[in-house]
Amino acid sequence: MTAAIFAPPRPVNAIADIFASVWQLGYVCPDLDRGMDFMRERFGLEHCVEVPTDTARVLDHNDEQVEWSARIAMGARGGLIIELIEPVAGDVDFYRRFLPSDGSFAVRLHHLATHVPLGDDVWDDIRGLLAESGLRFDHTVLIPDRVRAGYVDTSAELGHLLEICQLQPADIELFTGIVRDSS
Repeated sequence: MTAAIFAPPRPVNAIADIFASVWQLGYVCPDLDRGMDFMRERFGLEHCVEVPTDTARVLDHNDEQVEWSARIAMGARGGLIIELIEPVAGDVDFYRRFLPSDGSFAVRLHHLATHVPLGDDVWDDIRGLLAESGLRFDHTVLIPDRVRAGYVDTSAELGHLLEICQLQPADIELFTGIVRDSS
């Protein structure tokens, strides 16, 4: 299953092509430790580890850097990666809006993550396809030598966001290891 998740992604000629390379389901929760316990106890997601976020830069829809702090864990059970995100501070309302407004504990679907080929030209072409449909990258997470991940708000149409990722070999290796170690 791991090889299939990270097979070379399909070229993107239409937004629907992006769905061919879904590799992750992203969930938000107000407390990462409690979320990891919940996923382990309720759903058997035993292999879930917190990953560092200290080198991430986040850009808004104008490509301006914003303050952002989140705790993130990744887990798997031999297949798709499950991501848990605790929004901490800064420009994190795009995560929090999926959580109960009363602050109670919940784990809620936030996004489907897909991967696309590397390259600025590919990114620009996808940006153009999104614009033709009235969509855009609302936030982009950049982690040097690892990933460029753009969040597209499709919640009105689909109920969740799309996270379009250009994964560098180091990230593919990390995620392949998480899946391998979970089996």
